[in-house]
Amino acid sequence: MKNHTLSPLTEQEKKFAEQNHDLVYNFLHKRGYSIEEYYSVVIPGYLKAVRVYHRREDIRNKYAFPFISQQYMRAEIKDYFRIQDAQKRKPVEVIISLDTDCPDEAFYKSTGRKSAEADVLEKMLYDNVLKGLSESRRKIVLLKVNGYNDKEVYSMMGIPSSTYYKEMQRIRAIVKELMFN
Repeated sequence: MKNHTLSPLTEQEKKFAEQNHDLVYNFLHKRGYSIEEYYSVVIPGYLKAVRVYHRREDIRNKYAFPFISQQYMRAEIKDYFRIQDAQKRKPVEVIISLDTDCPDEAFYKSTGRKSAEADVLEKMLYDNVLKGLSESRRKIVLLKVNGYNDKEVYSMMGIPSSTYYKEMQRIRAIVKELMFN
């Protein structure tokens, strides 16, 4: 899980951050990002860059601070948009045409389905699985069905990854039990 809490800056790092603060505005301006909207998005990256620059001599000797700060702010913007895009995902829908001319077998292949009966059984199994789950497990399943990856799910739910993976094991066991009993 990404840790958004930052360790406090030393006095030297604070002074350095203040002296170079224009890099934040320059970064946003050059890329056409609104200062009002994206300042709070990039500032954690800028502060991480200050820390890295002062605490990692190997990096400080190899790269100039403006370059380092730009890389960290770009990473924050990238993460921000990745999270925004993930929240907009919708489940994949299959469109089935009922007025197709093709024979049954070709029809099922064209829709990506085995048969209407298989679809009904799949839906019934899905409904039974959801009924048998706790509220938190139901949320996990629904997020997964909506296309979120594991990291996104446990981040959105605010649970540790270890808890998430244990819950996934329990969900799989419930599904297996329903399918084979």
